Amino acid sequence: ANMLSIPFKYRETAEAVGLMSMGCTGTHIGNGLVISAGHCFDAAKIAKYRSSCDGIQVFWGVRTGKQPTSVSNCRQVLVLEQNNQKDYALFKVDVPPSASVRIKTQGRPNFGTRVTIFSHPFKQPLAWSGFCDITRALSYGLNSNMIHHTCDTNPGSSGAAIIDATTLEVVGIHDGGVAQGRTGANYGTYIDFTYIPAVLQRLGYK
Repeated sequence: ANMLSIPFKYRETAEAVGLMSMGCTGTHIGNGLVISAGHCFDAAKIAKYRSSCDGIQVFWGVRTGKQPTSVSNCRQVLVLEQNNQKDYALFKVDVPPSASVRIKTQGRPNFGTRVTIFSHPFKQPLAWSGFCDITRALSYGLNSNMIHHTCDTNPGSSGAAIIDATTLEVVGIHDGGVAQGRTGANYGTYIDFTYIPAVLQRLGYK
């Protein structure tokens, strides 16, 4: 409830994570801009710019036994896309939270980079996945262009930011996982493999 189980270093990061009304997770990257997964908006296989998102809300500060600290309305999806190599969305909200997470717009982390994820699985209060590593492409039919990671997630974690545990920068967006017997793998989209950096540049994002 008071995030005492989260290392102090990550508490402001956690405040930038919100529960989306359709059951996904969104992360505020500043200037009222939020990232999530494209499939949360039923994105098409080809990137689409400036689409409507009427009725979608983001609830911030959802903690155990507490009411949200604030609520934002989605004003416009600036870009979104979903195919077998990427799955992401960038959208604009009104009344964003004061907390935000910086996004890494150039380059991607090396294999073995330690990352962390905060999300709202099953529309529940904020959950922390602890630490995990970005791994090389595994089997399970996953595309080698996507991030493969070992963080624990559940349905509703879709769209959560994959955050470099050292720099606190967003390096990717969590999209889902696959199970095979008693094992499986999680996957996400590298930020630099999307049109998000180009849109942010046009907006003068710094």
